[in-house]
Amino acid sequence: MDALPGIIGGAIREVVGIVKCPVALAVNSALSVLAVAGQGVANIKPHADLANPSPLSLYSIIIGMSGERKTSADNFFSEVLNKWCAAKVEEIEPELKKYRADMTRWEAEKRGLERRIEEASKKGDSEAVEVAHKRLILLEREEPEKVYSPDMLMEDTTPEAVAFDLVNKWPAGGVLSSEAGVVFGGHGMKSDNIAKNLATLNKLWEGGQIKITRRTSESFTVSGARLSVGLAVQPEIIRKYHEQNGAAARGSGFFARFLLSWPESTIGTRFISEEEARGGVHSKNQLNLFYARLHEILEQHYQNAKAGKLGNLPTLSLSPDALKTWVAYFNSVEEASARGGDMEEAKDIASKSADNAARLAGLLHLFNGGHVMDAISGETMTAACKLASWYLYEARRFFGEIALPVEDLDAVKLDSWLIAECKATGSNAFSRNHAMRYTLRKADKFNKAMDALERANRVRQVKEGKTAVIEINPALLMEVK
Repeated sequence: MDALPGIIGGAIREVVGIVKCPVALAVNSALSVLAVAGQGVANIKPHADLANPSPLSLYSIIIGMSGERKTSADNFFSEVLNKWCAAKVEEIEPELKKYRADMTRWEAEKRGLERRIEEASKKGDSEAVEVAHKRLILLEREEPEKVYSPDMLMEDTTPEAVAFDLVNKWPAGGVLSSEAGVVFGGHGMKSDNIAKNLATLNKLWEGGQIKITRRTSESFTVSGARLSVGLAVQPEIIRKYHEQNGAAARGSGFFARFLLSWPESTIGTRFISEEEARGGVHSKNQLNLFYARLHEILEQHYQNAKAGKLGNLPTLSLSPDALKTWVAYFNSVEEASARGGDMEEAKDIASKSADNAARLAGLLHLFNGGHVMDAISGETMTAACKLASWYLYEARRFFGEIALPVEDLDAVKLDSWLIAECKATGSNAFSRNHAMRYTLRKADKFNKAMDALERANRVRQVKEGKTAVIEINPALLMEVK
């Protein structure tokens, strides 16, 4: 939270206070909306020798159980996107009606000329064919210019369908989903499609050109498009996906592109007061400021995207302090990726962290009042690097645990809960039944996890009368303090 400056941090704090969800969940919702809007305003290029600037698009995943209130948090942020898009469509309705009428007339003329050519060809009237053909050439040049209407939030669908929508509906969008089917489910991610679809999503993250070749329908090319992704997925689903496709996803750099978080659940602690139930307790001042700024950014986005492509976006520059901070972060991550470093086992994830830090800095700059022609400040880049670093260590923790066998993972979960309980209560011993109730409720799973912890000398089990008690190694509690 300390790394989230200005109205963005203020709005997130207000949502957390109202929804009582994990902080990282509200941050995920907010950053996803910032990226959907901001990716249509500017690019960023922190390294002058890079071939192309980076979009301000973000891919993010939050891992949590069902019931964590992702939808409630999303509604505070993504609903404003839907309302803005609906209002803009209503505003440009006269243009849309004229375009549809012009297009109907143009298509009718085209069909008429095509029929004339066909009929003249059957009669062998080459002169009539030539006249109609010349008119058809001129008509093709007179095709009405398409009027695009903003439709930014996409359904949870296949990567190919997302790419199609970016070409035919609006050139910048976001898949914000609590189902995460675009990545982890559906036929699009079966073994025979996964390589192609991972490549598509990777290319969209980069803002690159993609050619989609179809056998049964018209092929198309995506260029000048932007995509952001904000997903929520349950641990067992992403674990199963990782078991089946993890090598391909990590080998292609797909997971490395994501800001990943796995926060502790707040379920069971989200109590409310009567005053809260009556309403009016929680301020929304920062949220209202956030909405006002988001509208300004969306208007800039609209002007850049209304022609159907985002081809010539301005590139944000870095102040000397911001460049110094970004280079220091880049080098620290590179050093941590070496043999024996913090990121040795997660160097694929670490490889994209500095790029994500730059993207975050660009979004923070724009949404806290910075102009596209202003240089990003050192303070903003420092905040962005803190955020990127936090996500990097979250990813390392998650992939370190997800790679474990299920039995070891259960032991890690139980160990984490026992240490946290010690911190909360000040005690180093708990009844076995109490621990089972709040962790692994099935006896066989609990016993296997306990055996692993006992072998590691982290706990021991004793009897106090008829009560089975778990004692935590006092050395671990000294580490905690």
